[in-house]
Amino acid sequence: MTLSIVLHTLFWISVILTFWTYMGYYLFLRIYSVVVSKSVERDNITPGVSIVITAHNEQKTIGPKIESCLALDYPGEKLEIIVASDGSDDRTNEIVSQYRDSGVELIAIPERNGKHYAQKKGIDAACHEIIVLTDATTFLEADSISKIVRSFADPGIGCVSGRDRIAESEEPSQGEGLYVRYEMSLRSLESRVSSLIGVSGSFFAVRKEICDTWYSDMSSDFFIPIVAYMQGFRTVLDDEAIGSYTLVKNPEQEFQRKVRTIVHGVEVACRLRRILNPLVYGFYSFQMLSHKCMRWLVPYCLIICLATNSMLAGTSVCFDILLAAQFIFYLSAVAAFLIKPLERHSLFRIPFFFGMANLSILIAWWKYISGERYVTWDRTNR
Repeated sequence: MTLSIVLHTLFWISVILTFWTYMGYYLFLRIYSVVVSKSVERDNITPGVSIVITAHNEQKTIGPKIESCLALDYPGEKLEIIVASDGSDDRTNEIVSQYRDSGVELIAIPERNGKHYAQKKGIDAACHEIIVLTDATTFLEADSISKIVRSFADPGIGCVSGRDRIAESEEPSQGEGLYVRYEMSLRSLESRVSSLIGVSGSFFAVRKEICDTWYSDMSSDFFIPIVAYMQGFRTVLDDEAIGSYTLVKNPEQEFQRKVRTIVHGVEVACRLRRILNPLVYGFYSFQMLSHKCMRWLVPYCLIICLATNSMLAGTSVCFDILLAAQFIFYLSAVAAFLIKPLERHSLFRIPFFFGMANLSILIAWWKYISGERYVTWDRTNR
């Protein structure tokens, strides 16, 4: 095999895999959903629900969060509110204690062990059959609990994700708004044809029995849907169960959040790698590979694509144009990074967001290989 054939093969494989990850898989699901659509038997049921709110130093938001939960349109006698405070050393615990007479339970964990450890403490204390896990910085619509529990009328549903929405007062920046819409649309399609790969980490519901299998050092919004599927349950999205949050104000913190999320995701995929066996888990394994694993490999595809394209430049007009297009795209991302006002323009905002997202994946791989796991981390300012 000649060098030219190798370069051509590597170039087109990297292009195809990148396209599949961001567009091909999505388009496939849209077509596939026309042929295959799994229904959900939703009903207006009111099972007992335990809301577990995890918090670390959330003195600014924990009061309004509890107030919003107390105002939910759901039978009070069937609703339990638990705040698991993970080593908070500000006024978080004091504020939560003020709601004791309203039935709010505080679990004050003296030392920080991480969000998912705190979630498990809250789940262990919960007395109801349905657990709703939510963050202190995410605010639920009044009917969000009534909406999210409807799917549990179907005995085959084990976990239900709420829908992420950026607060109306926020102006999405750096492509964040576009990404949220894309991800929600992708989850909607996955929910329709099979089962979700991941849920909204800031708002989702799960049957308590599924939580018997718990990993306190891994992301529950990723491993719970996998565990549920292994136990024979589907995970679905309820488009009408809304959880709103504000964007991270600091771009550096947002970047670190992305890195942390990917490290967590890679850890889950490696620990539960048996889910990638299509002989056992069939279409769900295909979803896992397409939605998660391939996304984490895209930066390497981009590097191969640029390197091979550079070596093939001059062999045809096609490769010359493609190389020029790549340089323009990446230079636009660099320009947006150096000249902040350019981020407001789509021609620069999309390349910048794409570039930063894939750079965060590369850094996340380095962190993972070097042993960083982010079991605990500082809160992000929103």
